[in-house]
Amino acid sequence: MPGPLYWIDAFAQSRGLRYEPEADERWLRAWEPYTTLKVPLRYEHALHATGANGSISVARAVLEVPRPPSPTPAPSYEVGTWIAIVQDVRITTRAATTSDFASPFAEPLDLASMPRLPTGDAAFDHVFASFAATAEDLAAAITPSVRKLLQTWRVPIHAETRAGGFILAPVSLSPDDRGLGWMLDAVHLFGEKATKRRT
Repeated sequence: MPGPLYWIDAFAQSRGLRYEPEADERWLRAWEPYTTLKVPLRYEHALHATGANGSISVARAVLEVPRPPSPTPAPSYEVGTWIAIVQDVRITTRAATTSDFASPFAEPLDLASMPRLPTGDAAFDHVFASFAATAEDLAAAITPSVRKLLQTWRVPIHAETRAGGFILAPVSLSPDDRGLGWMLDAVHLFGEKATKRRT
């Protein structure tokens, strides 16, 4: 298991977050499995905060990846990405969307637990694959403002809403304070859009 990293500890203190180098995985594992994201081997370097409507946990999700076949066999290696698991009582609908089709973190689309549905937004549907039990659920969760936000980020991302919260995993972020800062800002922006009532 990883030891503490000074820069994450300093980042956490500057943002008022609790840092857990060796993540207590019980809370994070309770959200598995994900619709479009592979279940990680482990979680590490978790940051936690509690607010008026729920809680935020951001951690490194680590996968073990086999090396491509070669004449000289090599051991598998590990890759990691930031993932946010957010409890928010205002979210009531389950849906998922992703623009990540090629990273080691992407689950094959035909393994998704919900049917793939179009949002009706051609520009969005050209880049993102979206999933929900019904078209009504998809429209309620992946609203025009959510779609607009996700498109402006221009990063391969997994976003999933559920009754009581959401999951966000932008898989190309760097494992440094800049990537972590972007992640926390993205969590707050996504939360604002995902809980905005449709008019």
